[in-house]
Amino acid sequence: MFRKGMAAMAAIVAGLCLGHPSRAQDLKLYAFSSGALTLGKGALVNNAPMEPAIQVPVGFYLIRHPKGNVLFDTGNNDRIITDPGYWGAAFTAMKPVNTPDVAIDAQLKKIGLTPDDIAYVVPSHLHLDHGGNVGKFPKSTIVVQKTEIQNAFWPEPGTGGPYMIGDVMPLRSANTDNPNAVKMIQLDGDLDLFGDGTLIVKRWVAHTPGSQMMTVRLKNTGLTILTGDNVYFRENVEKNVPPSISLAYSPTGFFTAFEWIRMMMATQNANFFTAHDPDAFKAMKKAPEFYD
Repeated sequence: MFRKGMAAMAAIVAGLCLGHPSRAQDLKLYAFSSGALTLGKGALVNNAPMEPAIQVPVGFYLIRHPKGNVLFDTGNNDRIITDPGYWGAAFTAMKPVNTPDVAIDAQLKKIGLTPDDIAYVVPSHLHLDHGGNVGKFPKSTIVVQKTEIQNAFWPEPGTGGPYMIGDVMPLRSANTDNPNAVKMIQLDGDLDLFGDGTLIVKRWVAHTPGSQMMTVRLKNTGLTILTGDNVYFRENVEKNVPPSISLAYSPTGFFTAFEWIRMMMATQNANFFTAHDPDAFKAMKKAPEFYD
């Protein structure tokens, strides 16, 4: 069993080494802010205190690729800027930043883009702070795990709290024979998005039934892993700190993700970006600055 596991891991590593340098040199990775949430660290990290509450960022990312712009996550639904009641009790509980400057249109405008300029939207999962604006991209192709879209509409018992049905309803057509209202790739596994090794969507069931991460191969920065909520804080990976069990659909999935990321760091000098680590996000370049 151990040998099989190591062989499988080696195959993953080999697959990630197939990126074409000619493509990688043209990529740019931008970090954006969808505001912040106010909560106790213990809501995300096992045995961490719930008091005092801290502000955690809600980050999302865009990659410029020669074949099209790719958005990883979409932040909080912009509707809460003018209609806090849309989130109901979650708004009062998490006190999200909801100023107009964190709207996804305003953020993308920093690099001269609009939602219509996005070729692919890759939500790490569809919780309200990651898939909130997924419905604002009618001209894009949504790349999502089939189990995630199913769970957003019909959640398994105990998993439904962080989903907002209003966020995902724009993806659903009334036509029962063709229920997709937008172009969509429903995955059951990994996807090399452009077939050149530079952007690989990786199914990794941990935070949710259909959570996914994405690797970005940049010429100068190197391999960068966008983790979604499979990693909350850098200490999760660096110190193997477990997440809060309340938001862990597959606790073992978290630990295998941590292990895989550490292996990528050791063997390929990779780095990883999270959405919610306050210190790490503060230190990052923000759009219009970029990583290449």
